[in-house]
Amino acid sequence: MSSPIAVRSSILSLVVLAASATPIVGQAGPEKLFFPPCAPFSEDLVFDCYRDYQEMTEFVQAAVSAYPDLAQVESLGRSFQGRELWLVTITDASTGSASSKPALWVDGGIDSDEVVATETALGLIHRLLTSDDARIQELLRSRTFYIAPNVMPDASELQHRSPIRPRDTTLRPWDDDGDGSADEDPPEDLDGDGQALQMRRVDPLGNQVRDEADPRLMRARRAGDAGPFYTVYLEGTDNDGDGLYQEDRLGGIDPNRNYPGNWFIEQGGSGPFPGSEPGLRAMLEFVEAHPNIAASQHFHSSGGVVLHPPSVPDVTLAPADRTLYMDVSRRGLEVTGYNLATSVYDWNWPRGSGSKKRGQVYRDQEGELRGFPVGAGRFGTAPAAVPLSPSELSAEPGGAGVSAYPAYGGSIDAMYMLFGALAFANEIYALGEDYDGDGRIEPAEQLRYNDEVLSGYAFQPWTPFDHPQLGPVEIGGWRKFGQNNPHPDELPEEVRRNVEFTLMQAELMPRIALGEIEVEDLSGGVYRITARVQNTGYQPTELAIRVEQSRAVPVRVSIDGVEVLSSETWQDLGVLAGHSDAEVEWVVRGSAGTSFTIEAWHPKGGRAAGSGVLQ
Repeated sequence: MSSPIAVRSSILSLVVLAASATPIVGQAGPEKLFFPPCAPFSEDLVFDCYRDYQEMTEFVQAAVSAYPDLAQVESLGRSFQGRELWLVTITDASTGSASSKPALWVDGGIDSDEVVATETALGLIHRLLTSDDARIQELLRSRTFYIAPNVMPDASELQHRSPIRPRDTTLRPWDDDGDGSADEDPPEDLDGDGQALQMRRVDPLGNQVRDEADPRLMRARRAGDAGPFYTVYLEGTDNDGDGLYQEDRLGGIDPNRNYPGNWFIEQGGSGPFPGSEPGLRAMLEFVEAHPNIAASQHFHSSGGVVLHPPSVPDVTLAPADRTLYMDVSRRGLEVTGYNLATSVYDWNWPRGSGSKKRGQVYRDQEGELRGFPVGAGRFGTAPAAVPLSPSELSAEPGGAGVSAYPAYGGSIDAMYMLFGALAFANEIYALGEDYDGDGRIEPAEQLRYNDEVLSGYAFQPWTPFDHPQLGPVEIGGWRKFGQNNPHPDELPEEVRRNVEFTLMQAELMPRIALGEIEVEDLSGGVYRITARVQNTGYQPTELAIRVEQSRAVPVRVSIDGVEVLSSETWQDLGVLAGHSDAEVEWVVRGSAGTSFTIEAWHPKGGRAAGSGVLQ
């Protein structure tokens, strides 16, 4: 396997080009650095290439053009630098409008260097449009998909078209170091290998040492360490002469810390106020205007983890929602083959540390799912996962007492808290193998996998370099592709498994249906009409949090064509649990042979209609 193409170029000139080039289709700035042009949209397309903004645009336009009866494309708005934010709506228009059906929101690209997320969203578009599978056809008839493949394209273009591995940012200039200037000290590709990686420098006062597990890795200095000691930097120079290195990188507002709902000003990357970023605000306005969105998926990488709310310690799931999330999470592990499903806050940090807590579902060394309360599952005959005992919990590394990772202002908490959507964020791809069978993939195991399977694709060996300011350093570290964006040979499987998860999500959304309609003659032109209104989906029409907030919209049923005597024409049935029904009746007056219609409706459950005749 070959390494990414090495291109010698000035990082600062590339940054200027990327930021100043007119962000219009066909004028994307510097060339792609790491992959040849990706194949265009076709029915037999294999997802083994990473598309930049131009190629993504061409993909969605070609897909919609090829399937105009199923798909439409529109722009949600523009990014900070002015790029169109494409949204593809997919449903079978012959069975009703997109807004009349339960909908799933899907986005990718909110974290700039996680470009596997965009490929997975495109893979979902491709699967929905090109598959003739009966399961897909039923989803298209009964559901709507709103898919935004890259919602923050400005910084992701740096991933494709510059040596920089961008941080999660909108590229709005931000003064990180408070010196009155913004973005003046970004990483640079000093050795001309096409990537700005890391530098390590021998420093008696440094806080890092080489890891005993593999000297290519660095770990924090501990008492008793003999050295040599190092200071680790991002690759680059001290551009502003303040004695610091890469302390004021490009941008600084993290869109996945800028959502309202549980926004917190002291959270890193939070921005000036919740929803300040134009691309994020465009998404929020779309979701608010489409109350049929019942669930959402926000693709990320990496770790091979299924994530759900809450993302912070001061948000608690309503009990019924917690059970629902755990059950769907368990099903998600069955579908994806991943090893862990957890709330964001309970996901131990850093990646790869132990995660075996109550409230999590995980796969043990024998592949058995554990952690989900026995008997709580409702997915057919699928076995419930086995709960941990208190002794197992306390014995597990990363169990009780390990500090977690709060993420205020994140997408899935906002979708859950503000819009009542069953929100997930799959962390796509887990680099490496658990060679020692301890339930974790350690960085040294990732490096072994890199060496033995990827032929060194993901990690750049440390190489001496004479730094103009620091003197002798070594440059190396994890490359931009291979660590959290899988090697192209591994990309198709990651796309497939996460598309499967998303289809599963869509199948579980609420779905309103009408059961049997009965007419009873009470004499004298008076009749009793009864009907059963069903939620055939697994998910309730409203999550428990919406009930707690007094914002739950009831299922509403109406009758037309006859004179109603006993009650209002409209009746509210409240919230329908998954796989449940409720009876509704009217006493009406009319002539024998008169036809009537009944319609049931809920924003997240869709519409259902039936008819009958007085007789």
